[in-house]
Parts: sequence; C-alpha cells; structure tokens
Amino acid sequence: MKIKNKKILIIAGVVLLLLATVVVIFATRNKKEDTPVVEEPVRRRLSEPVNVIPVSERAYVNIHPEADGRNLTISINHLNKEATAVEYELEYQTGSMLQGAMGEIDLDQLPAKEKIFLGSCSAGGACTYHTDITGGNLLLTFVGPQNYALKTNWRYIDNTTKSKEIASWDAKFQLEAAALSAVRYSIVFNSPGLPAGLDEKLGDEFEIISDIYALGTSSLATGEGSIKIRLLEDSDTATVVGYDGSSWTLFEADVEDKVASTQVQLMQLYVVVR
Repeated sequence: MKIKNKKILIIAGVVLLLLATVVVIFATRNKKEDTPVVEEPVRRRLSEPVNVIPVSERAYVNIHPEADGRNLTISINHLNKEATAVEYELEYQTGSMLQGAMGEIDLDQLPAKEKIFLGSCSAGGACTYHTDITGGNLLLTFVGPQNYALKTNWRYIDNTTKSKEIASWDAKFQLEAAALSAVRYSIVFNSPGLPAGLDEKLGDEFEIISDIYALGTSSLATGEGSIKIRLLEDSDTATVVGYDGSSWTLFEADVEDKVASTQVQLMQLYVVVR
C-alpha cells in the first residue's frame, strides 16, 4: 500500500512539473509577442549603373599620395551634378593580393577629402602597411536627387629609381619631366570629370577627344615636361589643355597615329580637345 502511494506521488510530481513548464513557456511567448522589436537600421551600399551620365555632368575627382607612402587622399573637388554625399570603394593591388577600403564622404563643403590608410590595423591598435602597391580602381556612388555612379582606374608609382617618366595604367598617358625624378610617390588617375571653367576658356563648341588624366604627387613638382596622350578617335588637330588648380592653359599639340604630343607645364590635370 505504501509503495502504491509512493508511485502516485511520483506521477503527480511529474504532472505538476510538466504543467509548470507549459505555463513558463506560454508566459514567455506572450511576453515576446507583447514586446515590440526595434530593428537597427541597416546601412545598404548603393548599386547604380556606372559611367552612364555624360562627362559634362561628372564630378572632378583626384587622388594624391601622402609623403609617408602609407596613405592617399581622395578629393572630390567639383560637382557638375548635385549630390549630398558619396560612397567610395577603393580597390588596389599590393603584390599578389587585392586590398580595398570603403566609406562615405559628406559633400556639404567642397573640396571634400578622405584620407585612406594603405594597410590594416588589429583590434589592439597594431598596424601594418601594404607594400608593392601598383594601383587599382575607384568606384564612387553619389547620393542626391538622382543617384549616379562613376568608376575609373588609377596607377600608383613608387619612384625608387628616381625616374623622370610616369605613365597611366594603360600607357595612353605619358609624361616626362626632370622635376619628376625628385618625386617619390605619384598617382596617375583617370578622373571621371572636369573642373569648372573650360567652357569659359574655349566656348561651348569644343569636343573632348581623350580620357581625362589627373596627376597627384607626394611633393610639389614644377617646371616643364613633354606629354603624349592617346586620342579616343582620329583627329587632324588637337589641343592639350592643362589645369593647375585654379585656371586652364592651352598647349597646341602635334598628332600622329592618334597620339597628341606637346610641351607642357606640370599641372594637376590634362585632357585633349579639338
């Protein structure tokens, strides 16, 4: 009889335990349903077709290397199409590896600049910088009334040999100047757009017949040099125009086999027009 009563007590205890578990689960579920879930906003990187707007509406952008060889700076100098911010994705080759950096630049005031470290840092603060950098691509997605994206390439030159010659990634832009031998780091960048004022200098009838090449150097380089720029199409006449940061200068050029060549002053941007 005692054994039977003991079994009954054990069964009753198990039933009570199961009932208690159901009550806890039900209460927890109700609490979760009653508590509103607040989701953190997710920052989505924009995806827009690249280089579809005309050159006349594209931004004038430059990249220049810092003197330490461990940083470069992206400069959004002039907008030809309204935007309030720009998302950037910088990609570059370092040795046999592909590296990159991304971020956003506010465009409330121009020029707007962003310094980028060419390396990586650990959580503890120890940093290593990349070496043997040769260049890469820059994707810019502008945020405004109408979003638009621009993508182009850049070449990084570490002038350990003190050469007086530099060239773009595809060698369609070549510049030779004695002053370049004293410059340690240079970047030749295919700027997507132009600074303001060229139409005032040439009128409204000019036509761009080459890519736009911006030159960034880690130290000041002045003087004269010789330039060669590959044209996008055949032309009997061509004029190289250079921009020094505030004004435009025209250099009459000779054309042979779709290449315009002439003597120029060292400037921060060159393009060929007719």
